Amino acid sequence: MTITIAQAQPKFGVRLGVNISNQEFKLDSLVVEPKSKFGLDIGVVAEFPLGEVVSFAPELHWLQKGYKVKDLVIDGTARDFTSTLNYLELPLLVKFNFGETAKFFVMGGPSFGYLLSEKTKDGDGNEYNFLDEITRIELGAHLGAGLGVGPVIIDVRYLLGITNLAQEFPEAEVHNTGFGAGVSLIF
Repeated sequence: MTITIAQAQPKFGVRLGVNISNQEFKLDSLVVEPKSKFGLDIGVVAEFPLGEVVSFAPELHWLQKGYKVKDLVIDGTARDFTSTLNYLELPLLVKFNFGETAKFFVMGGPSFGYLLSEKTKDGDGNEYNFLDEITRIELGAHLGAGLGVGPVIIDVRYLLGITNLAQEFPEAEVHNTGFGAGVSLIF
């Protein structure tokens, strides 16, 4: 069965997933090796066919990123920290679809994120706010693959932050990274 562009209809849906994120820190005098942190990923998805194989798939996510640090020494005291960064993120993906009944796809494209809120807690429950020290707008990329059967789509993706988030410290480099997995229901 051949699908023409005139027959192909846009699709819309919702997505629920998880994100395993981290931050890469680069600063000569500071050695920090953060650990990954789980976060939620809730979004709305769309897909606009551009042909038999290629489609444009913009998405809008509320997405949690962050990291954990163990035994960071500050003022002579070792502390644990967990940071949660809540983003509104817009990936603009191009999908290459293969298959008839079960559709396999690969996808990739740029993403634009806006940092809505940030919360960092230490092991004693003390809260810190570094929102004024972090760049709020993040340019990134999503690369992934998935499988769709009927209205259900399962995907995995790598999230790469391109923007240096350390706006107040030009000598430092801080980038978000992460792996995500999710299930979408298409209407």
